[in-house]
Amino acid sequence: MTDIVVSFLDGEMLYGTVPALEMEDPFLDLSVENLGSNARRALIPLTSIRQILVGDDPPAPSQRELERLPRVALRFNDGQVERAYVVTPARLQRFGAIWDLVDPGGEQRRLVGVPYTAIKAAFYIRHWDSRPRGSRQPGEEGAADESDRLASVHAARRSRRLGQRLRPQEAGLLERLRSGGPGTDSESVAAEPTA
Repeated sequence: MTDIVVSFLDGEMLYGTVPALEMEDPFLDLSVENLGSNARRALIPLTSIRQILVGDDPPAPSQRELERLPRVALRFNDGQVERAYVVTPARLQRFGAIWDLVDPGGEQRRLVGVPYTAIKAAFYIRHWDSRPRGSRQPGEEGAADESDRLASVHAARRSRRLGQRLRPQEAGLLERLRSGGPGTDSESVAAEPTA
């Protein structure tokens, strides 16, 4: 049996054991170990879980080994970001991924299960962000410029697609009249009644 700590999306924690940490089923079948709890077993949908921590931490790699490991920033849907070294590639399973991680300080290694419903993205990064935590949030300087640039790219692509869909013969009546297109008599259009 494997000891785990289940961290829910609302902040609640639940301690228990499972035969093995797997994320192939949409539910986690947990033998509850919380002291003072009346529950002995819980069937937990993965959609209610933020992350699952395995109780026994394996030894962390040496500092030399850490420098060769890829860095990842797990961005959760609640806005929190967890930065870590990745010891082995994530085991991508049907309903979530299992990560073998070491904290940026290189002191603690842990096995973490993250349901896909709890995470926005896993970003592999070149180096740790040294800015203070408050300045890493959305809305920082440059975010508005980036948003404007993305909006203009989107608008240009959209107008290009619309232009490709509209052929000259499908243009409006006014355009056909101006160009003398099919079905118009240019002389009768140009002649205006005089009073």
